[in-house]
Amino acid sequence: MDLQAKEIVKRSCAMACVIAAVFCQGIQAADPRPSSLQEQAEFLAGIPLGKDSILSALQKSPEYRQHQKELQEQWAFCRKVRYGTMQQWARDHLANIPSTRGVLRYLFGGPDFLNAYAFFPDAHVMVLGGLEPVGEVPPPEALDPASLGGALKALDEALHTSLFCGYFITSEMKPQLVQGSFRGVLPVLYTELALTGNVIDSVTMVRPFGSPGVQIVYHRPGGPPQMLYYFQADLSNGRECRRFLDWLADLGQGASYLKAASYLLPLDSFSETRNFLMRTSTLILQDDSGLPFRSFLPGEWKIQLFGIYTEPLEIFKRGKEPALKEAYESPLRVGPLPFGAGYHVSANDANLLLALRSDSGSGSGQLPSGEIIPPIPPIPPIQAPAALPAFSSPTPKPKSVPIRKALPVPVKKAIAVPTPSPPRPEPISSPTSQAVPPQESARTEQILMPPQETAMPEPSTIPERVAPESVMPEPALPSEPESTVPLTTSGKPID
Repeated sequence: MDLQAKEIVKRSCAMACVIAAVFCQGIQAADPRPSSLQEQAEFLAGIPLGKDSILSALQKSPEYRQHQKELQEQWAFCRKVRYGTMQQWARDHLANIPSTRGVLRYLFGGPDFLNAYAFFPDAHVMVLGGLEPVGEVPPPEALDPASLGGALKALDEALHTSLFCGYFITSEMKPQLVQGSFRGVLPVLYTELALTGNVIDSVTMVRPFGSPGVQIVYHRPGGPPQMLYYFQADLSNGRECRRFLDWLADLGQGASYLKAASYLLPLDSFSETRNFLMRTSTLILQDDSGLPFRSFLPGEWKIQLFGIYTEPLEIFKRGKEPALKEAYESPLRVGPLPFGAGYHVSANDANLLLALRSDSGSGSGQLPSGEIIPPIPPIPPIQAPAALPAFSSPTPKPKSVPIRKALPVPVKKAIAVPTPSPPRPEPISSPTSQAVPPQESARTEQILMPPQETAMPEPSTIPERVAPESVMPEPALPSEPESTVPLTTSGKPID
């Protein structure tokens, strides 16, 4: 092959490569961008997405619109009855305590990020624990319409009790979270993060001590990264529990939150978790289902009681604490509780205990093995404004508008203006008829027109003749021949 032919073949191959590259780029550009973690979370939370999102089209289906409607109604109820009030209470009683910005352990809460975040929005690390599986969230655009509709319905059922009552029921959640494509607690956590106005940065499956878990890095707009862990772990005495507690010890001392904990911690079978929390907590916030009141030794803890003590539900009657009831009748009770807590859904019978470790207390965080848990370094408050919950736009305070009293306006009666009559043909002379002059016709209209400012009376009250009140007397008009047909009062002839 000569040089000229080789050059032609070389150029042809180069041109083919360029065409192929352009074609592949065109196909890649035509493929829609896959949904991001934040888009998936907002999709599950019922938040409308932009048209550039691949999930936007899925939000138009009847199944999704029903999911969106129910979730928005439940979230609005939750914010009105409980969530907003809890946030304000936390600002009044917790925000200035440094330990609320470090590590938070919420070990019996399951996937209840919502309530923990209402009280501890600045927690640098939040650790949740429960018996429910971690699960997964497949990209919604990868599901067929039937699978997506069933998965959204199962998610609604899993969230229903939490949004209305404030806690999850384990026996109720398990069957709901194994149905459909959104399995486990992960879709619940996605939804709660989006509803509270947070942004998900990354999601990683982890097993730092053997039990399955997930690490979610998130932030609120303008704020630093925060970390959320959830672990499926048994907290009763045993090897799994000890591995979990050892991993928690590596995080350092911190705050503990207990709610709707089934009154398990007073039992001997949960002594390892109970002792760990009492030794390593610098702050404990709980309802009466958490740590027994007798564990808070005088001199080691500063106790504040809120709300009112009522006996536990019948299924938890073993959790009745006479000592706590007596404490609520003492000066330790510092005020009411404006929201329900735990199994006491109504504020009228709910209670919260806030315990701060005293300076004179041990505070050493010593484990049974003798290891000392060092306190975590102080963490400054997050400078970013609080995250704005979904479906709530800030309403600006209206500016004051000066209102002036209206001045009286003199009202003058309208003066009748003669209306010129159109030209009419010459009337045929008749001994019994005379043409009315145009001036007289205009005056006749003026007389017969009712005043505009007078309301029309009801038909039953209309008199046969209404004499105008403000019309000057006019010259008499030529009389017309009387009709020989008898008339009714309404002016109609009698048949």
